[in-house]
Amino acid sequence: MQEKGKNILLSLTALLLGGLLWSRAVLSITTALWLLYAVYLLRKSIPSLVKEPLVWWSFAPVLLLVLGIYQQPLAAANHRLWMNYCAYPVAGLGALAVSKMNFTKSFVPLWIHAALLAMLYPLGWFVLHSAEVIAQYGSGQSLPVFMNNDHLRFGMFICSALLFCLLPENPLQYKKTAFILLTGSVLFLSVRTAWVMAFILLGGFSLYSLKSASGKTRILLRTAALVILTAAALWFLPTANQKIRYSIYDWEQFNSRGYDSTYSDGVRRAVNTAAWQYIQSNEHAAVGWAAVPTELQQQFALLYNGTIPPFGWPFNQWLFWWMGSGWWGMLLFTGWLFFPAYYGWKKRNPFLVIWTLAIAASCLVECNLNYQFGALLHAWPLALLWHYRKQAPTDFT
Repeated sequence: MQEKGKNILLSLTALLLGGLLWSRAVLSITTALWLLYAVYLLRKSIPSLVKEPLVWWSFAPVLLLVLGIYQQPLAAANHRLWMNYCAYPVAGLGALAVSKMNFTKSFVPLWIHAALLAMLYPLGWFVLHSAEVIAQYGSGQSLPVFMNNDHLRFGMFICSALLFCLLPENPLQYKKTAFILLTGSVLFLSVRTAWVMAFILLGGFSLYSLKSASGKTRILLRTAALVILTAAALWFLPTANQKIRYSIYDWEQFNSRGYDSTYSDGVRRAVNTAAWQYIQSNEHAAVGWAAVPTELQQQFALLYNGTIPPFGWPFNQWLFWWMGSGWWGMLLFTGWLFFPAYYGWKKRNPFLVIWTLAIAASCLVECNLNYQFGALLHAWPLALLWHYRKQAPTDFT
């Protein structure tokens, strides 16, 4: 029975990762299958689950969404958002089922292998179209990737695999090699949000290692070497160099000319400015999730001479929650978002702290958790590492 259960979990994990990379339909179906099988495995221990912090945390966002749903309960936008946030209870129950079957050490290498294989597509494209790719990066475009070409969430996926490489109990024999390859992949892809997340992962883990491990001089030297190599890579890699140059140019154009829909960062700044202006003018309003696009467009038109923004959400998770559910909803969301970091600090689990801070950083420039991929990539790594206990040295050397 135990072996059969692990084979089923193996199949579900492969489907989950395959759906994440290639098919939303497969991902949605697999999510439902994960829920059904997790409930089946945990059916005898349901009363004890009530005391489990992971269960409370994973179900909380589904309940918090009500703060922005009651205004238009039948709106299709509310249903889509609610379905995306159902990734949290599924991940919470799924991780508990994985832990019950002692499958975590098999799940983690599968996730890392999927990330390594997924990188073959953009790398292969670069090899075959290098001149075209370099020119595209110079105008703000990026390499094609899996996950419906969602560069930000794809970068998150690579960073989540990087997180798993840092896990001391990871049984992968070549996890150091995988760590180097994934770090290089993050730099090469030149998704700036992924750069920040990787910096938080590596910097946070280095600080934790300095605090809790021996050989501090060795850790400091290797950390310094990594920083120097990273800086060199950002300068010499053509994709990274072009992205940095374009970003500087984009900001200069916005500062001198104002809003222009042809510049990506300029659009983000303009949309967020409109959202902030709306919040200041309607401080106590909770317009609901479905009304956020309409209200944002009207405010944007007032600020930018009748121009309609190309996006319906702010590029900031807190601005979205503030507009949709009021300041009280935004505060409750903030407490929920950072609870895993508090729990990880209390339980001496650095991985919960690090991944929470990395996700929070990504939410500063995107409504990251409103998307199916974003919610999944937030929920599953946290849920899988929720019960991690230090049983091996944390010195990744």
